[in-house]
This record gives sequence, structure tokens and C-alpha cells, in this order.
Amino acid sequence: MATSLTERRPAKAGVPPARRAGRPGRHRLRLLQLAAVLVALGLWAAVAAAGLVTATALPGPGAVFGKFPALLGSATYWQAVGETLRGAVTGFALAAVAGIPLGLATGTYAAAERSSRLLVDVLRSFPVIALLPVFLLVLGSTPTMKATVVFIACVFPVFLQAQYGARTVTPMIDETVRSYRIPRHLHFRKVVLPSATPSVMTGLRLAATTSVLVAIGVEVLTTLPGIGHEVVQSQQGDASAQAYAYILTAGAIGYTINLLSQIAERLLLRRRPPAHTD
Repeated sequence: MATSLTERRPAKAGVPPARRAGRPGRHRLRLLQLAAVLVALGLWAAVAAAGLVTATALPGPGAVFGKFPALLGSATYWQAVGETLRGAVTGFALAAVAGIPLGLATGTYAAAERSSRLLVDVLRSFPVIALLPVFLLVLGSTPTMKATVVFIACVFPVFLQAQYGARTVTPMIDETVRSYRIPRHLHFRKVVLPSATPSVMTGLRLAATTSVLVAIGVEVLTTLPGIGHEVVQSQQGDASAQAYAYILTAGAIGYTINLLSQIAERLLLRRRPPAHTD
């Protein structure tokens, strides 16, 4: 029997068929996302032009985006961005250093997880902003205080996701490890850590976005320099368009961090060996 043309046609090297088939869907998704952004900008411009809201409360998109050329050339703008990122990155890094090992340890040992559950549930129930006056009294209005607040806001998502990931190890694998008396360090490195990596990356991605939001919130409520402080200063100086420009900057930073976290997660998990469940 003659071989059909479809069977004789070679596939493109290095590109899986599923990925080739999914490209049009991704392009369509990008167009839909762009359309949604344009619709939101159009509604914003229509509301501002109709005068439904005062120009002080909601300036038009043209006035807001028109502030960026001057801001991008201003040292004050970049200093504010740098101060916000410094507090966010410091608190996030400390949360990762503390949360990941503790989460993996308590998730690996059931007794540790059960004994710490009540304490963790109580501590993570406190709203961070409500604790801000306490930190102001103890640490003062300093960059250390901002990093501490960011750390507390970020450490529990990282801790809980790492703990959950360590608990997802298949019981059959645990039994096999115990039967063969595999050393604990090898069990942790070859079994627990690969299984927990996806959950750990999810916790880091959530904490990274949270760190920027909390840092800006602290700056709004205190006198610490940063994007939040510049928003307050602009509002008090009747420069609402400039305040909205700083708000859009905060949103752009959060989006960029989330995007970079997703890329890092995909790259890391791509190198992770597949789990065989059969």
C-alpha cells in the first residue's frame, strides 16, 4: 500500500505538534487582552470627558500619560521607584529565606506540621496594616520597618505553599524510601524538593506581587519615601494627573514582576523531570 502524503511529510524539528496547534490561540488571546485594555481606556476617557467625575478625582488618560515624559526624566521619580523596590525586594528575600525551609521542614514531618498549625493560623490571621502602628512604635518610620512589614505579609504565602508542596509526596514513594532506608538528605533532595518545587514557585510568585503592594501601602500611610509617598504628595499638591501616573507605575511594576515570575517558573519546571505515576 502506498504511503499517503500526510504520512510522508516530515514534522518540523523541535516543535511539538500541540505547541504548533496552540499558536493561533495564543495570538488570539493577546488580541483579546489588547482589546480589553483599549476598551478600558476608552471608557476612562469617556467618563472623564463627560464630566461625570471631576478632573481632580479622575483626570483623563491623555493628561495622565502626558505626565510620563517629565517623570521619566526626573530623578525624584526614579528615586521613588528605587525606594519602593528596595523595601519590597528586601522583605521578599527575607520571606523566601525563612519561609521555604520552614515550610519544607514542617511539611515533611507530620508531627511538626500538626504542632505548628495553631500558631501559624493565629499569626497569619492578623492583618498586616493593622499591625503597622506597633511596628512604627518599635522600629520607627525607617526602611527597616517597611521591609519588616513586607516580610510578614510575604512569609506566610511562601511558607504555606512550601509546606503544601512537601506534603504532596505520594505515600507509596514514602513507603519505598523507608523500606530501602534511604538517607534523609537524599530523600529530601531527590523526592521532597522536586515534588514541592511547583508549589514553592507559586508561593514565590504570589509573594513577589504582594511585596510591592504592601511596600506602597506602607509608604502611603507613613512618611517613608517611595511611590506611595509620591502619590500622597501629588494629591495634596492638586496634581492628580501626576498621582495617577505614579499609580500606573505601581501597576506596571506589579505586572512586570508577575510576568517575570511566570517566566522563571516555566523555565525552572521545564528542567524538572516528569513525575511517573504509572
